[in-house]
Amino acid sequence: MTFDLFRRAGVPAAAVALLSLTACSGASGSSASPTVTATVTVTAPASPAEPSPAPEASDTPAAADTPTASATTAAPRKPAGPPITDKTPAPFGGTLQSDPGHDFTKGLSPSRDGVVRGQLVAMHDENVAEYRPIKFVKEYGGSTTGHFEGPPEGDATAFAAPLAKNVVFLSAVGCDGKDQTIDGRYLGTQRCSRDKLVLRADKGDLRALITVDGGQIVKVTEIYVA
Repeated sequence: MTFDLFRRAGVPAAAVALLSLTACSGASGSSASPTVTATVTVTAPASPAEPSPAPEASDTPAAADTPTASATTAAPRKPAGPPITDKTPAPFGGTLQSDPGHDFTKGLSPSRDGVVRGQLVAMHDENVAEYRPIKFVKEYGGSTTGHFEGPPEGDATAFAAPLAKNVVFLSAVGCDGKDQTIDGRYLGTQRCSRDKLVLRADKGDLRALITVDGGQIVKVTEIYVA
């Protein structure tokens, strides 16, 4: 049993045998033999190194894995033009007039009362005229050299209002369309009948200062276009 203990501790067999002989010699007592003292140094075998614990997984994703939300910049809305009022706009103004608060999703309806620089584009029957605001785009730097433009394609800005029974129509080309009847501002001066106005409006090429009062068109002053 003792030998086995030393063997497990890693003590060499020769050292164990020497110890056994010494013990036996001391026990017999027959001869006074010198006592042999053996010094045994037992070195415990090194324990295997424990594996280092694996680094704990971090709950915080790496910076590269973190999605970055890209900011979306909304396109700036184009500011509305001056509102329609009872003040007569410049015949060759370069900005489309606006009608704040008008709901264009509910179909065609009259613009607010006031004077609109616009184009009569169609007659829906003998009484109701459709019109749209227009602006003048200059060409070659001239004051009256250029062309009129309405709202861009897809824009729903349009109005429709009945012609008053006594509507005033001042033509810039005479009642037969062959003359030039204008003042110094290139505005029509020849008064023509309501029927002439209906015919001109139905062709869709009548540009004018359109006066609306009480939801009706009461005056149309044509703007001369060369």
